[in-house]
Amino acid sequence: MNKKLVYILEIVWLALAVLSFLAGLFIWYVEEFNESLMLFAITVISLFMYFYRRRLRKSGRGY
Repeated sequence: MNKKLVYILEIVWLALAVLSFLAGLFIWYVEEFNESLMLFAITVISLFMYFYRRRLRKSGRGY
């Protein structure tokens, strides 16, 4: 993979984490916490993928 593409993918994971967190907060405010649990789960998964991809890129194994 191109190094620039790997960096862009990393930024996409971070953006997804931020957007899903904000959407989760909004749904929690408008409705209830149980309705926003899936968005918070997506936030956690996205943050995990962001830090995983970042670690791979920094170590040189991120293609």
